Amino acid sequence: MILITLLYALFGGSFTMGKVLLSYTTPLFLTGSRFFISGVILLAYQYFYAHKQFRFKKKHLWLYAQIIFFGIYITYILRFWALQDMPSAKTCFLYNLSPFLSSLYSYIFFNERMSGKQWLGLGIGCIGLLPILLTTSPAEQLVGEVSFLSFAEIAVILSVATHSYGWIVMRKLVRDKSYAPAMVNGLSMTVAGFLALISSFLVEGFQLVSNPVPFAGGLAFVIIISNIICYNLYAHLLRTYTATFLSFAGFLGPLFAALYGWFFLGEVITWHFYLSSVIVFMGLYLFYQDELQNHKEREEPSI
Repeated sequence: MILITLLYALFGGSFTMGKVLLSYTTPLFLTGSRFFISGVILLAYQYFYAHKQFRFKKKHLWLYAQIIFFGIYITYILRFWALQDMPSAKTCFLYNLSPFLSSLYSYIFFNERMSGKQWLGLGIGCIGLLPILLTTSPAEQLVGEVSFLSFAEIAVILSVATHSYGWIVMRKLVRDKSYAPAMVNGLSMTVAGFLALISSFLVEGFQLVSNPVPFAGGLAFVIIISNIICYNLYAHLLRTYTATFLSFAGFLGPLFAALYGWFFLGEVITWHFYLSSVIVFMGLYLFYQDELQNHKEREEPSI
């Protein structure tokens, strides 16, 4: 259990560090630099240490293209764009939608049945998001609003939707096509990162980092923590725990993000966050209860 706590403590920290990095650069350049470097590292590992699984078939190009565009490129550009104006804890919290959306996609695309308890958990989880969505920071209001949702909140919700869809396509490549997770992640990250860098140069120009030294240090931190340590730690924990349990434990991530945001960034955590946390936790518990009891395995690699 200590390692699970460590995993999500590190995961929550990636949101806080992401907000710090955005004070030095733009969302497009941050997305491109982070994922291009991470992808090259993963591909190098796959090529030199697991060369037998270093493969790519052209007939699977469409599946890769969906992960590249939806799972990484759109997901992280929207996420980092919103993170400029939204508290890191709130951004991380909204990612609690991810397991609900992933299962909903599985129901739609794979006809995987959801129990009545899971539908109830899904409904409670969505209701639980309302209190925190009703809180809008001054920075979010400056960007603009539609009804009670700020543009930043809409961007994060869309980011979670595309991220969850990326998982569904990832599962096809890993489970059905027998690709190594490091191969899929490495290739997808490299191409998505390159596309984001090209987009950044075309849209924003070349002077994109205001303070290169702390930016490079923070970027190295995020890459090492999120794309190397968390990736391998998640794989290690799957040997002991079910992916269902690890997904449920992912609720710890926003709590750590809230702690880091308060301590390092001076973010104010209102009662809305705690109320939403309690309600969403209830929804997640109901949603996963059947699977936790039956110890159903779901192999889900981490981007």
